[in-house]
Amino acid sequence: MIRDVQSRKKKKAKKNVWNKTPQMMKFIKKIKVPQKGMDSQCVARLRAKGIRFQLLSKVKHVNTPIRIKQKSLGGVLYRRAWNNKTAPFILNCKMVENLILAGPYLRRYGIASAYWTSAWRYSFIHGKKKLSNHVYGNAIDITAIDGGFGYASLSGHWERGCGGCGRNCKTKKGRVLRAFSCATRGRKLFKAVLNPDYDALHSDHFHLGNPAANKKLKVKIKAKHLAETKSSPKSNGSVVSRNHWVKGEVKRDWEPPRSRPPHY
Repeated sequence: MIRDVQSRKKKKAKKNVWNKTPQMMKFIKKIKVPQKGMDSQCVARLRAKGIRFQLLSKVKHVNTPIRIKQKSLGGVLYRRAWNNKTAPFILNCKMVENLILAGPYLRRYGIASAYWTSAWRYSFIHGKKKLSNHVYGNAIDITAIDGGFGYASLSGHWERGCGGCGRNCKTKKGRVLRAFSCATRGRKLFKAVLNPDYDALHSDHFHLGNPAANKKLKVKIKAKHLAETKSSPKSNGSVVSRNHWVKGEVKRDWEPPRSRPPHY
């Protein structure tokens, strides 16, 4: 009798899992051309821009799911946070497009990297039965940023009370974290930009979500961008030669250290 009660509790616990991403991953399939109902124009714009990605299907609730195959979007490197080892870098196509558009504005503040901990994730809002924006591929969580100012995490360097775009913050890292929020919200690229001032659930990360539909990449779309295309490592024009005996000066974007201590 006791064993029966325990087995029933285990079954109920499995049904009420907060994050169902691992269970959903097995249904995802790779495709080469957008299916009916997908945003084929968005896909074409990313191809015209030279973005390397894999188009997907069977990602529940995501209109045009893509797996990003490069770290740089709009000149900003999107790196996995130290506590993010397995989360899939899958987003809705429009979300990726707006991250690319946000890149130049972030670079103005010296931001070279953003450390993400969650992109597409089949989960519920904490304490509610409502699905999160992550489910639709229209949200990404950023825990820290990097650049000429050093490494700035929201859990360790966010300053409360300085407001605005950080002009009144006491530290450079505090100012640049505020500037990140302003750069993404002020350009109206994302309708939801949540930070530690919003609530306790966002005390250690930025939540960027709800990409604006009217913001688009300015590219020339050709017939080949709408049809099936073979992915090539040279498609984005950013492949660096492995030959160490290159004559002349090789230009490389500034790149921060690859590892961070766990206390961040």
